[in-house]
Amino acid sequence: MTRCFFLATNGADGQPQVGPKGSLRVLDDQHLVYLEYTYGQAFENVQANPKVAVTGWDVKNHVSLRVNGTVTLHKDDDLAKRLLADSAHPEATVAVIEIDAIYALN
Repeated sequence: MTRCFFLATNGADGQPQVGPKGSLRVLDDQHLVYLEYTYGQAFENVQANPKVAVTGWDVKNHVSLRVNGTVTLHKDDDLAKRLLADSAHPEATVAVIEIDAIYALN
């Protein structure tokens, strides 16, 4: 099954940014998580403004959604160590998105 997710951020300068997040997944009923290992514009933006939107779709089932949330970054803490234990990117920062709202886009 093919699933695609994009993270939308907004920097301190007010400029929007959207990019794919291949590592994004469900952490639990209230949180999504992704690994930030490029340390690019999205990383800079969530440091300045932790409010984000995630949009995604399941291509096979024609289901799409948007999630609004707030990012908390984890580096070198117990959560980061646990989630990065078997990761291909052990130097990553773990970004946890607390879900504020979910919208069906179908």
